[in-house]
Amino acid sequence: MTLAEIILQNMKIAMKAKDNATLSTLRLLLSAIKNKQIDVGHALSDSEIQDVVKTQVKQLKDAIESFTQGGREDMAQASSAEIQVLGQFLPPQMSEEELVQILRGVVEVSGAQSKADIGKVMGPAMQAVAGRADGSRVKSIVQSLLPILVLVIFGVTSVNQDVLAAVPLLDTLSNGTQYTELLLRLFRVLVLWLGIPAITMILTAGFQYTTASYRDEDHHNSLSKLTFGVFATLIVAALFAFCTIILQQIS
Repeated sequence: MTLAEIILQNMKIAMKAKDNATLSTLRLLLSAIKNKQIDVGHALSDSEIQDVVKTQVKQLKDAIESFTQGGREDMAQASSAEIQVLGQFLPPQMSEEELVQILRGVVEVSGAQSKADIGKVMGPAMQAVAGRADGSRVKSIVQSLLPILVLVIFGVTSVNQDVLAAVPLLDTLSNGTQYTELLLRLFRVLVLWLGIPAITMILTAGFQYTTASYRDEDHHNSLSKLTFGVFATLIVAALFAFCTIILQQIS
């Protein structure tokens, strides 16, 4: 039996049981399915019907949020009941453990190195879950699995979220206020500005070093500036990376 036939069958059952709420929900779903069929020009497959159902569910979830903010709890509950009716036409949702296991494999295969690479993970991730988890849930777990790139003196290394969670300071700040987050972001911008003169000093000192004579005073001064510039740049990079880690934990 196709999904369209199951929906029609459930509609007949609701009609006989005089379940007007379920009947209304199924009629709206059938109307959406017919509109989609007109758009694509052919009868919808089960997967295409499920896509229509997902769209209906998303609209209802958005409506619940609006109703809740507007103090219309009765309407929010009615929309929740509609979601329950529509949910029976979607694949069973994955458990948290199963979903994390699958997404961890997707992240490893994708070769993603940081949260900046989430775009190349989401496509394969949604294919892997095959409709058994909504996009917001998948995105949240993928973000938690992706490592954060941290600059260190000897290069670049990735730190996993589990490792970061073990740092007491980060765990404490994760419960901070928006005010704390704002201050951290402002401090990070200030750190970047401080990095500009440090890099400029490296470039200038490097030029002076290459043009100065081996024994003259300019050679000695340029070497000192070059050393100081490199050291300052490393400090700026470390501060910026540290702020980024904390912001990732509290945002």
